Amino acid sequence: MTLPDDIPTAIDDFLTVRLAGAVGEGERFLLVGRPYDGLVHVREWTHKTYNTEGEDFDADAGELLADIESIYAAGQGVTPEMYEIRLWLGG
Repeated sequence: MTLPDDIPTAIDDFLTVRLAGAVGEGERFLLVGRPYDGLVHVREWTHKTYNTEGEDFDADAGELLADIESIYAAGQGVTPEMYEIRLWLGG
């Protein structure tokens, strides 16, 4: 996703999300940008990529929220609170 030049990016333009892994899976960390035209830019780290730059991808904000909600509903740890994530992703 390419942001227009007039949209500034700063540290508060990203939300850090920690997702606990299911049994046998490691944690995931997401750096989630602010939604723009329904998309968010995400950088993800897993237990296999902690010492790397992470993997960058664009995601539909609603789909990402649904994925995080399903992790939460399964009883896995999610940080920050779902309320903050919902506000961030516009849900």
